[in-house]
Amino acid sequence: MRTSDDLRKRRPSSLFILTSILVVAVAAVLLLSVALESVLVVSKPLPKADVMVVMAGGRDVRLPPVAALYKEGVAQRVLLTNDGIFAGWSTKYDRNLYLVEWAREDLLEMGIPEGAIVLLRYTASGTIHDALNTLDYVRAHPEIRSLLVVTTDYHTRRTLWTFELVFEGEGTQIGVSPVPDLSQSWWRRAQVAYLEFLKYVYYRLRY
Repeated sequence: MRTSDDLRKRRPSSLFILTSILVVAVAAVLLLSVALESVLVVSKPLPKADVMVVMAGGRDVRLPPVAALYKEGVAQRVLLTNDGIFAGWSTKYDRNLYLVEWAREDLLEMGIPEGAIVLLRYTASGTIHDALNTLDYVRAHPEIRSLLVVTTDYHTRRTLWTFELVFEGEGTQIGVSPVPDLSQSWWRRAQVAYLEFLKYVYYRLRY
């Protein structure tokens, strides 16, 4: 016959229960983030475009593929969107540069000619403002009839939706090229996926 002591020994400990709950919660968060990424990441390639548009931020991630696409002849002009953020000191220019200016310096080092790089104006930080400033540039250069937007993969659906909304009725072909960020940990990747999904929902409701 089992004694009360035997039954107590067979009960799972509080530590075991808490650990199990934590493991299940982490697994659920990870699985849901993977599902969100399948919604957030889209690709709409263009074999040829009049210009490439590089979304601000993520220089180390986004710029090398842009340089490669340029050298492949996908586009002969690169538009850099401007988030208005100051960055580090440049001994070359003897002043702090904006992030968009550092992006230009990076592309120059990657072999992109200076005449092929355009720094768009700054009005405010955000995808909608980047799209609107791109529209202003395109309207001032009517020879541009197609553009390929390059951005980090999780940002592609909101970016494509925003540019298509802003350029509606302009007759401009819009493509998007996703760039994976392999430097992020899985936990950081999950956080970014949740945040980007919220931003996407906000954009759909706001605009």
